[in-house]
Amino acid sequence: MFSPEQTPRRRIIELLTGTLLSSHQLAQLLGMPERQVEDHLTHIVKTLSRDPARTFLLEPSECQDCTYVFRDRTRLTRPSRCPRCRSEAITSPRYGIREEDRA
Repeated sequence: MFSPEQTPRRRIIELLTGTLLSSHQLAQLLGMPERQVEDHLTHIVKTLSRDPARTFLLEPSECQDCTYVFRDRTRLTRPSRCPRCRSEAITSPRYGIREEDRA
């Protein structure tokens, strides 16, 4: 699936292109800790911000009890608690990469 000379960040970019995945799903696919995937994601966001052909997508976390959506959150990690109802039942954010059509 991946060539051995590919860096972890290149593999994450390849996995995220055209789909949405959580950091947990990425960690399972890559065989690395979830925290390490989240560290790589912050660098990937910076790299993609300089590439006009690709856009980093972030589907925000949501509280499963009161449906509060964490739209303004800048961190890529899952929040620990809902600010509205204090519930800890929070979905993980999902990430993706959209490539722009060059027509």
